[in-house]
Amino acid sequence: MFIKLIIKDPKEIKTIKSRLENEGLLNKRYKIENKNGVFSIYTKLETLPCAYQSFNYEEYEEIKTTKITLESIIRSYNIKTGLCLEIPKRWSIYPPMILFNAFKELTFPKDLCIEILSHQSTIFGVTGLSHIAVNQPIIESDILRRPHNLKPMYGNFGPDLESDHIPTSIDFQEAFWCYVIQNGIYQTWAPKYTMFSRGNIKEKSRILQSFKNLNNSIIFDLYCGIGYFSLSYLKNGGKLLCWEMNPWSIEGFRRSLETGNYKYRIYSPNDVFEIKDLNDVDVCIFYESNDNVPIRLQNVNDISLNVSHVNLGLLPSSKASWSLTKNLMNKAKTSSTIHIHENCHIDDFDKLKQEIIDYFKPNCEILQLEKVKTFAPDIWHIVIDVKLNNALNKI
Repeated sequence: MFIKLIIKDPKEIKTIKSRLENEGLLNKRYKIENKNGVFSIYTKLETLPCAYQSFNYEEYEEIKTTKITLESIIRSYNIKTGLCLEIPKRWSIYPPMILFNAFKELTFPKDLCIEILSHQSTIFGVTGLSHIAVNQPIIESDILRRPHNLKPMYGNFGPDLESDHIPTSIDFQEAFWCYVIQNGIYQTWAPKYTMFSRGNIKEKSRILQSFKNLNNSIIFDLYCGIGYFSLSYLKNGGKLLCWEMNPWSIEGFRRSLETGNYKYRIYSPNDVFEIKDLNDVDVCIFYESNDNVPIRLQNVNDISLNVSHVNLGLLPSSKASWSLTKNLMNKAKTSSTIHIHENCHIDDFDKLKQEIIDYFKPNCEILQLEKVKTFAPDIWHIVIDVKLNNALNKI
C-alpha cells in the first residue's frame, strides 16, 4: 500500500508537490485529485517519514497495468486455454481487414479474434476493423492471381463460389471488399477472390516518380489485375488499354476508377472497340485474354499510336507476351518503354537481359533493371525496362 497526502489548503499544493518531486517521491502516474475542495497528492511512500508527519494521509493500492499488445493477448489466451497459438510478427491493415502473415498454419478461435478486435486501437492504432485473415505466398503460376492461400479467420468474406463461376452483380454486392491508399491512390479488391501484393508499392512509386507527364500517350497493360500499376500511369496523365481475365479483378479496378473519378469502358469479347474510344474515356478494360490484342488493333494503322509504355506485370514470367509486344510495336510511331516483370535468380540477371536483347533485336536497348522484392534467398521479382523502336518506322 502507498500513501496519498490529504491537503485542504489549495495554497499548499504547489509547494508540497514540488517538494515531493524534488525528493523523487511524487507518483506521476496519478493526477492531483480534487473532491469537494479536498486535494489528494499521490506519493511513492509506503510509510510516512517524520518530515511529513504533520500531513493527513490515506493509503491507496497501486494498480499495475500491463501494456496491451497482440503478443500479450495471445500469450494470455494460450495460458488460459492450454493452446500454443503462433504469435504473428507481421501484419498489414487493409480497412476494414487485418491481414496477418504466417510461415506456417495459423488459426485463431472466434473468441480470440473478438478479443483482438476489441483492442484494435491500442494494438494497431486504428478503428473500424471488422475482419481478420491470414496470408501466405500466392501460387505464382495462377494467371488469374486468385488468393488460394488467403485464409479468412473472422468476419464474412463473401459467398463460397466455384472457381469457374462467373460472378453476378449480386455476388459483387455480397462480397467483402477492403482497400488501401498508396501514394495517394485508392485501390480496392475482394480478398477472397483476388490477390493484392503490398510489396509492389516500390514499383508503383517508381512509375509515379520516373514517368511523369504522360498526357497524350497510350499505355498498354497486358495483365492489369485490379489496376496495380495502371492507376499509377493514370495519375500521371496517360490513357490506358488494359487486359484482364479475372472478373473480380476487373470489378475492383472499376471501383477504384469510380473513386478516382476516371472515365472508363469495359469490353467483353463480343463488344466492338475502336481506337477513337480513347477520346471519350481514360481507360479501356478488355475482359479477355491479351491474345486478342492483335484483333482489337487490326483496324489501327501501323506507326500511328503514341505508345509510351507497355507493362508486362505477370509473375513468375511474362515471356508468353513477348511476341505479342514485339508485334504491338508496329502500331507505335515513337519508341516505347517496355516493363518486363520476371522472377529471377540474382546470378541469372545478365543472362535474362541478354535473352531480351536477342529476342527483340535489333530495335531494343536495356535501360535498367529494378529489384522490386525478394521471394526467397537470391530470388527476386525484377522489372527490366527496355526501350523498343518500331521496326517499320524508318524515320
